[in-house]
Amino acid sequence: MEVNNRTGRFSASRISELLAQGTGKTAQSYVLELAMSMVGIKKDIQTTDMLHGVTNQMPAFQQCIKPIYNDAIWFDNYIPIDERCGASPDFILTDNFVGDIKCPAHIDSYLSQIEKVPTKYFLQVQMQMLAGKVDVGLLCFFLTKKEEWGSDESWEEYPMPLEDRHKIFEFKRNEESIDNILQAIDKYEPEKQKLVEKLVCAPVVDEVEFFYSQIWGAKYRPLKEASNIFNASENIIRVKDKIYYKLTK
Repeated sequence: MEVNNRTGRFSASRISELLAQGTGKTAQSYVLELAMSMVGIKKDIQTTDMLHGVTNQMPAFQQCIKPIYNDAIWFDNYIPIDERCGASPDFILTDNFVGDIKCPAHIDSYLSQIEKVPTKYFLQVQMQMLAGKVDVGLLCFFLTKKEEWGSDESWEEYPMPLEDRHKIFEFKRNEESIDNILQAIDKYEPEKQKLVEKLVCAPVVDEVEFFYSQIWGAKYRPLKEASNIFNASENIIRVKDKIYYKLTK
């Protein structure tokens, strides 16, 4: 499978944001984040839940996937679908399936997710199937207790047996879902490119000028907070790694 750079591309893990219902603000925020990454402004935030997931994906693969799918291969690389988007399945069985692993740390989260698989995970696996050119996608939920980072207390796993702490779902390729994903990408890719152009051309303002221009009457707000990011981006400035839009009277 081809592996390529993912910067600025729509990803399977967040594709549900492009398909979110409502005002469109969720989709616009994601598009802005990608556009900013393309001009060197990256949002690098890792929560303890995210760290927990990354830490326990491989143990989940070894304990839950390999005993059942012996030929499965740990992958965790980016597969481009085209120049606009791609996916990063955690594991693959070449020409057969792709798979992803989720590691909720809390019992209530695990139970709610296996009772009803969140739509964002279903769409993620669908996009992974598209990238991998396969018709089957697996989704494994693995419950393991959260690490006590920086604590002197000894860590102990949940007492429930492994067979009760994981569940594997198998999904078939859903062409309607894939069509919806590709239509959303068709819709928002041009908006992303327009934002990139505006970000590149945005005046760079130092903090002193930014401060006094507002003392003297101008008003700026973070672009990400605008009710319509695409419209507000017509009049933007850059202050270090933050983008602001000018309020009109």
